[in-house]
Amino acid sequence: MPTTGGEPLSSGQAQDVNQIIAFGSGRTALKFIAFSALVLVVGLAVAFGRDNWLLGGPLAVVAAVTIVWQINGLLTAEPLLLLSPAGLRLNLDGYVFADIPWREVEDISSLTLTYEALKKRWYDIQGDRPGYVLDKDHYRDVTALQVSEAFADKTILPLWRAVNRNSRGLRRFGIGMATFTLAQNATASRLSNIFPTQDGKRFVALPHSVLSVDRDRLRVEVEARWRAFGKKTATG
Repeated sequence: MPTTGGEPLSSGQAQDVNQIIAFGSGRTALKFIAFSALVLVVGLAVAFGRDNWLLGGPLAVVAAVTIVWQINGLLTAEPLLLLSPAGLRLNLDGYVFADIPWREVEDISSLTLTYEALKKRWYDIQGDRPGYVLDKDHYRDVTALQVSEAFADKTILPLWRAVNRNSRGLRRFGIGMATFTLAQNATASRLSNIFPTQDGKRFVALPHSVLSVDRDRLRVEVEARWRAFGKKTATG
């Protein structure tokens, strides 16, 4: 039985491994929409309540556009992750997709990934007023597929470059994993926590919170297909 960075999960818990399973943004997109709705309300309150259209107007417009964009993506975007007998397909930004055959997966483990997020702090240093600060947070126990350095360089690196090119044009508004997965820090690529490197090993990470799926269910479905269709099997 393959080593998976912990107790192996029973493939009997998984659905039929020949089925294609899709995971979307779901709850994650709804959180974005809810936050944008709050910003919209604040913008309208500033514009109408305080008669400050210079600040409130643009804020409300940006929030409204974001809500429409996210709702459209929620209804029409490609799934963020597809699991099939052939492998897994990651929708990176709505235009670029990563296809990873099961035979290229060397191991499955769990990782903790660090990212920076804007967090509220109750008092700032200067004026004892509510404020916000960039702080570290974590995606914990993320299902991660280890791939070879050769596969990462040949297959993943060109996709990384393509996503970065798209981020500088109109395609930046596509909906994919990079839309919702937060980067390791403010200067890192949006893909830094999707294709992380740890201890010299290359991984494809599947943050279950981004995919709006239970951690254990995702791990079971991924592991069952890897055992069935990958190089490593329970007998060898």
